[in-house]
Amino acid sequence: MIRKVERLSKDIVDRFRSVESVEAITLHESAESDVNDPYFFLSLDIYYKGALPDASQRQSFFEDAGGFETSSYSQKDRFFMEDIPVRIEYKHISRIDHLLQNVEDNLWAFRHTGTYMFYRLQAGKVLFAANGWLEDVRRRLEKLPDSFWLALRESFFSAAEHYLTDLKSAVARKDDLFYLISLSGFIKSFCSMLFTINRRFEPSGRKLFQQTLDLPVLPENFRGRFHSILREDPEYPPERKQEIAGLMTRSVINLR
Repeated sequence: MIRKVERLSKDIVDRFRSVESVEAITLHESAESDVNDPYFFLSLDIYYKGALPDASQRQSFFEDAGGFETSSYSQKDRFFMEDIPVRIEYKHISRIDHLLQNVEDNLWAFRHTGTYMFYRLQAGKVLFAANGWLEDVRRRLEKLPDSFWLALRESFFSAAEHYLTDLKSAVARKDDLFYLISLSGFIKSFCSMLFTINRRFEPSGRKLFQQTLDLPVLPENFRGRFHSILREDPEYPPERKQEIAGLMTRSVINLR
């Protein structure tokens, strides 16, 4: 299967090699999973400048593929090649360059997805690179100022506190839906904060649980509380999980 993944990845790259606007193509780590893993799929990022071929042109690149779909609101294509699910995201390099020019003034870009964009830039396997742009970006990502990480840490801590307040309100009102929304928002913001404390970019949600536990710097008693707040167990009703969230928040106050 590894050989098949490599062959299909090379095939996709070859189909875009003639597109002058393409600067780099990377393969995401989801392709490293076993083919029987529900998380397995080929995920490629295509970084480009200038204009991108439109959806109909891109579909013509994959006339032999099945189930071709393109997003009407974001630059993403999905299809099957030899029964392998493929997802391609197209990313304009000007947006990335703009974010890196002054990351502290662009913290808004990380509010919902954390630093996942940078994670993909840093961790993706390089399949094609035209002019050294990707290599330069990776060097810049290694030298982000400490002030960026501290500002982002404060942003995620503030978000976690906000969700904690919502969580308390939802528990008091016995609002099951808002409880789930608040709890998931708290957990996501808290994990994002831990990655900033460790000066690391955060992965996708599929990898978030294990990579969070593997971080070298964690607050006291975090692992036990993390497992408890995620458990679906009568011993951990909403009231108890609210208490755990409060303990987690207090435990990280002095971590920078």
